[in-house]
Amino acid sequence: MTTEPVRFHFYSLRFTPYKELEGKSNTRTILMDIMTYIMNKKQNGRGHLIDRNQNRDQDGPRELFMTSAIIMLKERRIRCSIALLRSGKIPMLKPTDKFLLVPLDTVGTVAEETHFFIDYSKGDGIICVEFNNFGPRISDIEYYLRNIARDTLKVSKVTDVNLFFDSTIDKTLAELKNVLNMDIKVQPKMLAQMDTEIVGQYFTGINSIGHKLKPKYIRLEAFFQMPGKSVTSSEINVEANTMIQYLLKKFKAKPTNIDCFENFVVKYEDKDGIEEVFNLLKGKKEIIKEVDFKKIKRNRDWYELIEKDLDTFIQNN
Repeated sequence: MTTEPVRFHFYSLRFTPYKELEGKSNTRTILMDIMTYIMNKKQNGRGHLIDRNQNRDQDGPRELFMTSAIIMLKERRIRCSIALLRSGKIPMLKPTDKFLLVPLDTVGTVAEETHFFIDYSKGDGIICVEFNNFGPRISDIEYYLRNIARDTLKVSKVTDVNLFFDSTIDKTLAELKNVLNMDIKVQPKMLAQMDTEIVGQYFTGINSIGHKLKPKYIRLEAFFQMPGKSVTSSEINVEANTMIQYLLKKFKAKPTNIDCFENFVVKYEDKDGIEEVFNLLKGKKEIIKEVDFKKIKRNRDWYELIEKDLDTFIQNN
């Protein structure tokens, strides 16, 4: 039996209804409205397709649609899956009995699917999301749900998603005295999904290089301490400190910006002169499951894989 590790991350979800719906609508009722809308579409052989990049001329399409939405009334949970349609170069398929390659677009559009589950038993929703590096991420899910709730159904004016952390951003913001070095890795194409004020403040150069050279990744490394030295820096790195504090506050305010980074590690000196490391991506509250993909056939199988862990998380949070 061959298994692969699959990570699941946890987020809170809250919808704010329009003023005229206050007192009549909340996160639970808005979720029900969204999922009922999606299920009705599916029953009629249709779907709700959204191109997240439709207004970005320099970026290719990022088309999303929910492939499954099952409301579990007794458990007060929803089993979901969402697909990202592949654009650009189409992968090839080798038939089992032949030594040739067949384009996968001969029968349809290639898609990547991400599974996620929403618990609405405690007022605000809690989302447990499979991390799929090639498929939709939490920023796509948030965008998709917000689009339906605000623009299609007109039942919610704001959608808030917050990430659960093991090591908090607040702790780093409170302790950070001096940045010693940073290692940031980003896919230039993901900058289109980032808040424009963040890109304008610190990533315009990376954005320009991405559009001109089209690399898969760009890595930024900056050092402010002498090589081989432990917690020594000749001066307070005001500009670097300001940058990291600014970004951490933005991540805290809108965690979907975190999706844009492949790596974000900062080594810093705290107020007591002790060297600390903040790893944005490893700080996420996560569960890792070893998965035999040959045995996972249905969305229900994915839910049963994570059900007990989700129960425990809900009880403890």
